[in-house]
Formats: sequence, C-alpha cells, structure tokens
Amino acid sequence: MNTIAVDAMGGDSAPEEIVKGAIKAKNLGIDIILCGDKNLIEPFLQDSQIPVVHYPEVISMDDDPARAIRTKKNSSIVGAMQLVKDNKASAVFSAGSTGASLVAAISVLGKIKGVIRPAIASVLPSIDREIVLLDSGASLEVKPKVLLQFAAMGSKFAEVLFNIPAPRVGLLNNGEESSKGRDLEKNTYKLLKSSNLNFIGNIEGRDFATDSADVFVTDGFTGNIVLKTMEGTARLQQKMIKKSFIENLFKPLLLPVNKALKPVKDRLDPDKTNGAYLLGVNGVVTIAHGSSSAEAVMNSIIFSNKTVESGFISKFTDTISEL
Repeated sequence: MNTIAVDAMGGDSAPEEIVKGAIKAKNLGIDIILCGDKNLIEPFLQDSQIPVVHYPEVISMDDDPARAIRTKKNSSIVGAMQLVKDNKASAVFSAGSTGASLVAAISVLGKIKGVIRPAIASVLPSIDREIVLLDSGASLEVKPKVLLQFAAMGSKFAEVLFNIPAPRVGLLNNGEESSKGRDLEKNTYKLLKSSNLNFIGNIEGRDFATDSADVFVTDGFTGNIVLKTMEGTARLQQKMIKKSFIENLFKPLLLPVNKALKPVKDRLDPDKTNGAYLLGVNGVVTIAHGSSSAEAVMNSIIFSNKTVESGFISKFTDTISEL
C-alpha cells in the first residue's frame, strides 16, 4: 500500500486546510502520514486516524530556502522527504515554499543520475487532454543543454502518466521560425532538432489554446509567469462570463446554462487540478499553491498516489539515466 507524506505546515492556511484535505483523501482510501507540529495538527484531525510525525520547525515563504533547509533539520518538509528516503512513504506532497521543497528534495532524496537540474512540470488543461509545461519555476536561468534535458523529462512524464506515445515537444518562443528568440532558444532549437525527441519546433503562447503540442519547454522564469498569467486569465474569463450571464440571460436559463458550463469551469479551476511535479529527483514529489484549499490538497494527494501506482519513478529514472 502506498503512503503519501504530507507537509502539514506548508501553505497559507496550514495546518487546517492541509489536514482537512488529507482527511478527504484518507476517506477515499489513501494512506497518509502528516508531517509537522503535533500540537498544531491534532486539533484538526477530529476522529481521523491519520498518523502524525512530529516535526516542530516550519519553513515560511519568506525564509531563504537553502539556509532554511540547512538550519531547520526538524522542519515538516525535510521530515516528509526523509520518510520517502527511509522507505516509510512513497511520495511527498507540499503546498509550502516551492524553493524549500526543491532544496529539500535535492538535499535529502538526491537528483537522478545524469540530471543537471530538476524541473517543475505543471499539468494544464487543453481542448481534449492535458498538456505539460516545464520548467514552471525551479530554474530561472538555464543553458540550452538543461532545456534539452527538460524536454526529455517532460516527454517521458507525458508518456508514462498520460499514455501519450511519442509526445510532441515544442520550444516556447516569441515566434515559430528557427531564427527567433534569444541565444538560449536558438541554441536549444538546434539541440532539440538533432535529438530523438518528437520535436515539432518553436511554439508560441497562444498555442496553449490549441492541440499543437503535448509538452511546452521553457526556462523557469518564463514558465512561472506563463503559468500564473494563464491562471489569472482563467479567473477573469469566468468572472466576465458570469457577469454577462447575470446581466443578459433570461433568469430561468441561468441554472441550466451554469450546469452545462460546469465541466469547463472545473477544468480551469486550480483546486481541481493536480498541482505540479518536481522532476529529476529520486522520488515522487508534488507541490501546490500556498493558497490551496482542502479540495486542492485532496486532489493533489490523489494524483500523487496515482503517480506512484503508475510505477512512474522507476520508468522515469531508467530513461533519464540514459541521457
């Protein structure tokens, strides 16, 4: 049976929302271990029998990640990673500091052999299926060889988790021509073109709305801005559509129209998606927004469990080690 180690102290509303989400996931049959301050966690457990491993130190969003990992050895995120390393858990989930999760994963679990830098892979909705964006925040400045490796990791990720044979890989750029972009994109284009990946060329931001690629590759600075811009745009569109319905639609039609649009709203709702995956470390690590609600936590834990069940880490590691 798989067990997910949950960083109960990571997140804007931790530990309450994290514990509530963990309880929801536990009620679906997923084994969980909560990591954090027992005194703060246990009041929210109610009658749930989720075990808690006491780690009294907390790494905040304002802490310097590298320094915090070195000085706060009894923090919840370090403890969660240690449980995976000691084979007491199968995966880690955290809605805390992304930087701290990244540094803790590298420090405790270590990088997969051959990986230069880990990447954060975000799963985003497209018309018919999910698409993968990486890096969405782990490495702000990279070299072409690193982007080539990100492309390989993203391709294997899409293949294993979404059963996509030969995923189409696109390089995010400011134009489709091979001559477009900075030196980073131009040189990366050449590497991808000569690789054995299913590279389809440069793609633009508008291509997120099409079915042109399965994997979008870019540096962490650009990827993080793209991710948050898309989330903000989705919220804006929902608010504008709702306002237009209220002002212009015949009231008896509001309910059936809203019901018909619910599947679309759900696909664009960050609380219903599966967070993001930290690729390139020796273990399954999923991360989510600090503002994650209990529902978002539950869904991230569910997908963490599915990732473990897919045998992802062994399949992924074997492929990446050969790069």
